[in-house]
Amino acid sequence: MHISNLFNFQSLLTNTITTTPTTADYRPVILWHGLGDNYNASGIHNVNSLLKDIYPGIFFHSIYIEEDPSSDQQKSLFGDANKEIEIVCKQLQNIPQLTTTTTQGIDAIGFSQGGVLLRGLIERCSGIKINNLITFGSPHMGVMEIKLCNDNDWFCKRRNEILKKQIWFDNVQKNIIPAQYFRDPYELDNYLKYSYFLADINNERDDKNKTYTKNFSSINKLVLIQKQVT
Repeated sequence: MHISNLFNFQSLLTNTITTTPTTADYRPVILWHGLGDNYNASGIHNVNSLLKDIYPGIFFHSIYIEEDPSSDQQKSLFGDANKEIEIVCKQLQNIPQLTTTTTQGIDAIGFSQGGVLLRGLIERCSGIKINNLITFGSPHMGVMEIKLCNDNDWFCKRRNEILKKQIWFDNVQKNIIPAQYFRDPYELDNYLKYSYFLADINNERDDKNKTYTKNFSSINKLVLIQKQVT
């Protein structure tokens, strides 16, 4: 999906305005980038520009784990999703434009795994009110492959084979972000037992977290967009 098509959903990102809009009429927007990307990438700046063209003066924040873009990109692959959500929760709580003093809440956009992480943020982070959540190509029910490989990339394929055999190892689950939303429907018992992140935020285990349900049910609109496979 081309990024220029992402903002046909203008009604989801603004209030119903019957008079000439001002900056105060726009809810702030946060964005969490995807795997292999960073918060300061050109594509993120394009999103910011598109939003401000549509809604002049709107507040936009690109979520980061590390302020150095290269380090932030590495953290999208290697890290602990649970700890990253804690980091981002504190990050957002320290931005005055995003706190609960904004009575109508904020809107959130997630690309790829960023959408899954945002969902975990909504369930776990107090003090931040998310009004609308839009995700693009986000694996909310997990992935069966760690990373797609090119047909002639034998090294990538071999690495994935080895990693999949170790997917439920504790050190893999706690240190490789895509492994933390790995979900093989043919291995549901292992998934429910060993999944470090996704099984929890999906509330798939017998012991349900009512706070997660309450927090996620509080959002106004949820839009999940998946790239069409041809």
